[in-house]
Amino acid sequence: MFTACTNDTEAIASEAGTSEEAARKANENNAFTTFKVTIANIGAETTYPTVLSPGVFVVQKKNTMPLFMAWEADYGEGVEGIAEDGNPSMLHESLSNAANPDLRSFGVFNTPVGADMPSPITPGNSYEFYVTAKHNDYLNFVTMYAQSNDIFIAPEAMGIALFDDNKMPISGDVSMYLSLWDAGTEVNEEPGIGPNQAPRQSAPNTGEDENGVVRMVDDGFTYPEIADFIQVTVTPME
Repeated sequence: MFTACTNDTEAIASEAGTSEEAARKANENNAFTTFKVTIANIGAETTYPTVLSPGVFVVQKKNTMPLFMAWEADYGEGVEGIAEDGNPSMLHESLSNAANPDLRSFGVFNTPVGADMPSPITPGNSYEFYVTAKHNDYLNFVTMYAQSNDIFIAPEAMGIALFDDNKMPISGDVSMYLSLWDAGTEVNEEPGIGPNQAPRQSAPNTGEDENGVVRMVDDGFTYPEIADFIQVTVTPME
């Protein structure tokens, strides 16, 4: 007959409790949540209404910057194509071929809600897409601010946390985390009237090369406040 001493019994119980806690934490950390992301153009119909282009979204891991880095040159993987021409194809192709371990997933948003064909969104229209993520995953995306030479809208390079400090999925408006970024690839002209801006440019990728760095817009021209033309909401799905 085997009789465990008190110390052994306590140790076994402690180990069991530790294992159960570790398993619980592992399950929490590995639990995935699906989110619906809505990018809405809430601008007004003015002389040159703000238009938002098709773009690319990613779910990236914590402390990573797979799309761009502030105060560094564009990676050359396709953000320029969105910032200058509203074309997400090169960036999507680059991500598809890279097998980047920093990415959980990625995709293109290009068809407005209720539409059958890809197109930019004008005031009153929106894009929707779905992502699946777990704790320590972040959302990022790039869409062109039209009409401009190479301005895009995106969160900070490290993205928007999809879970709070209590590992609960976030829900609601995340527009406050967005900024207007200058891709540093083409010299800026006054927004809305520049001859090298769509739809006035003679062809895609037209305009004087800047050979600069990605940075928040500060070119002396006037731009609307982010909150006046774009609203991004994140909704966890049950």
